[in-house]
Amino acid sequence: MEAKKFCENISKYRDDLYIMALAILKNETDAEDAVSNAVLKAYENRGQIRSFHKFKPWLLTITKNEALKLRSKRLILPGNETVESLLKPVQAHYDELWDVLQQMKEEYRLAVVLFYYEELSLKDISDVLDIPVGTVKSRLNRGKAELREALEGGHGNE
Repeated sequence: MEAKKFCENISKYRDDLYIMALAILKNETDAEDAVSNAVLKAYENRGQIRSFHKFKPWLLTITKNEALKLRSKRLILPGNETVESLLKPVQAHYDELWDVLQQMKEEYRLAVVLFYYEELSLKDISDVLDIPVGTVKSRLNRGKAELREALEGGHGNE
């Protein structure tokens, strides 16, 4: 893929990459770093992509891997807290659904984010997460059930 076309596509999917990284890292600064690393890695390997249809899932896979790599390098403090968890979060906007997502198990959260926020097909989610399509369906069902329970439970207490 030529550099100009690559840059156009990165601009198109920049927010999608950020959402993916944020779903894993739960920290805006780290998510930005993961996206930057992913874009650099993707640019260096842009010759590998042959089909535009596969470009977004390919980018999301690289972003997922970079976010997981960054998360594994975090400094863990006594009591399993990270340095980031002790910092006051920056609230650019409030989104109750996103807050609920952040409380879910990562396996469900990633499936839900890729399906609803990124609008990927089950097959593409399967490719990005490197799991069978049946597992994607199962994680989506469980994730939706958790979301429904958390959102209905939260409104019932008001």
